[in-house]
Amino acid sequence: MRQIWITKAGPPEVLQVREAPDPEAAPGEVRVRVKAAGINFADLMARVGLYPDAPKIPCVVGYEVSGVIDQVGEGVSTFAEGDRVFAMPKFGGYTDTLVISAKQTFRMPDAMSFEAAAALPVAYLTAYNMMIYTGNLRRGARVLVHSAAGGVGLAALELART
Repeated sequence: MRQIWITKAGPPEVLQVREAPDPEAAPGEVRVRVKAAGINFADLMARVGLYPDAPKIPCVVGYEVSGVIDQVGEGVSTFAEGDRVFAMPKFGGYTDTLVISAKQTFRMPDAMSFEAAAALPVAYLTAYNMMIYTGNLRRGARVLVHSAAGGVGLAALELART
């Protein structure tokens, strides 16, 4: 499989494609053939060495992905081979093949593209949790979203309209 590695902190030119063996799903995990990966703030800041929760460089980043499950680990009953999913690995997603806990993996709606699904986890789940769980947003409520130019702000606007 191919992976995109950050070889040192810096501009996009520090990224390198490297080959690695395909991983196997352990108990409780699924293996996903990645079709799309998000590029978000955490990935960009990790690349320049400024994201405190990022793995130590050199590393593979990629906070959110989508793809198709091609292997299910022992004890996983919620997914099957062939399921279209999106996942939030919290780094390690810039790869052709990802092994991840089934608990960090979510089934995609049938009509959704892999590209759209790969953009869901960070921005939309953050906005959803903030507005629905924390803010207790209800239909008909008025919402003010400051700084609606980034991923979370745009997701909040879209969620507020629905």
